[in-house]
Amino acid sequence: MLIDLQRAMVSACYGDPAGYAGALPHLAPASIAVDKALFIHTATVTAALTQVLAEAYPSIKAGLGDQAFADAARRHLRHHPPGPPMLSAYGHGFGTDMPFPLPLLAQLDWAAHQAYFAGDTGVVTMAALASLPPDTVAGLRLRPVPSATGLTGSRSVLVDWQVGRPDIRLVEPILPLQGPDATALVWRGPDLLVAATLLPADVGNVIAALAAGNDLLTAANHLVDGSSLAPVLALLFTQGLISATDDDLTPC
Repeated sequence: MLIDLQRAMVSACYGDPAGYAGALPHLAPASIAVDKALFIHTATVTAALTQVLAEAYPSIKAGLGDQAFADAARRHLRHHPPGPPMLSAYGHGFGTDMPFPLPLLAQLDWAAHQAYFAGDTGVVTMAALASLPPDTVAGLRLRPVPSATGLTGSRSVLVDWQVGRPDIRLVEPILPLQGPDATALVWRGPDLLVAATLLPADVGNVIAALAAGNDLLTAANHLVDGSSLAPVLALLFTQGLISATDDDLTPC
């Protein structure tokens, strides 16, 4: 039946030996043997999706080397075949089962990849914020733009990731980084380039709280003693990182 052939072909393309064997009896002989023809087809699919992962995860490819990366890509394809019919959506979760620090590097690479393909949105300007009565600002819900992602982890790994990604525009840290951990904030700028900056971990918690829908006062409670919210807001507004939605600038 046609449905059986389709299922076997899909399994074969995703590296399942049983699917490969199951598809062969349904194929008609051509100029080359059916097993060789099917191998060429499945190898083409594997190579194409491996290249998709290589473009999304350059840090992992650099860390593993070409052959080890190709092996990992085949395993990922076998266990996590494509879902939505968009190549930009393929690869989520790759690298999570690898030894440290590769899982964090993979998350950072994926954040940059997703930032590039994220949807557009209007942004709130500093002028709009300044036009509000001062006593309403603490209750605002200022949500980051869809392309923005914050990832907290080893500061040394975050620095190494930035060094290994010359394609990403680096924004100087707004505050001194202290302690072993930091937060990498990744987003896509209006120039369509992916950008990143490093923030103290507590500032990362502030941004995560805003992304979760908390008001500004609640989010600011994540700052450690002595930290100021002013440079955080300056970064968010000057980089166009606050999303404009229907209820923006309406105190809760």
